[in-house]
Amino acid sequence: MADYKKDFPLLMNRSIAYLDNAATEQRPVSVLEAEKNFYEKYNANPLRGLYELGVEATEQYENARERVRRFLNAGSAKEIIFTRNTTESINLVAYSYGLNFLNADDEILVTVMEHHSNLLPWQMVAKATGARLVYLDCEQDGTLTPEEIKNKITSHTKLAAIGHVSNVLGCINPVETIIEKVHANGGVVLVDAAQSAPHMKVDVVKLDADFYLFPHGIHMLMLKYKMLCVMIICR
Repeated sequence: MADYKKDFPLLMNRSIAYLDNAATEQRPVSVLEAEKNFYEKYNANPLRGLYELGVEATEQYENARERVRRFLNAGSAKEIIFTRNTTESINLVAYSYGLNFLNADDEILVTVMEHHSNLLPWQMVAKATGARLVYLDCEQDGTLTPEEIKNKITSHTKLAAIGHVSNVLGCINPVETIIEKVHANGGVVLVDAAQSAPHMKVDVVKLDADFYLFPHGIHMLMLKYKMLCVMIICR
């Protein structure tokens, strides 16, 4: 079995079992070295200045975006947006898409196992727009049955916000099925992949999610649609 502690200097230097990753993750050697390399060679504001160091910093920034695109197999690096964390990404979608495109007759679909970060914003959107929040109930083992998915996704389902893997139960949700059915009814799907993307191979083109959000070194938000407000992306 691989000794993963060797990847993390803090864990190698201390005899502890660190379990608070949901709040603060330990940084592996590769991340620490990449940050050190940037600060020593390229430290300047990206996307701001036309002087040599500023251009080099921008190139490094955009190279990171392209690397994330390859990691996800996204169609374009322009679909990759860096944010401070997954929670901020969900709130961006809620405040931009949710408040502007959902109406009183619409339904927002979530599961009962969602993290608060993927529940509270949609409660706010439902209250502000008059849309109705609908919950997918799970079985005792945490699974979502085909019957439950079929019954809860209707022509009124205009947005579904689903965790790819539950942070509590560890079950892998059938997001492919949910995406297909919601799209068939003219809705969009946000996938909270905070627990899945770091551990599973992901192809966002094949998955066809409209919003795919996860932390990966720094956090990012992948968007498919270009009709969102310019504060998020210009394409």
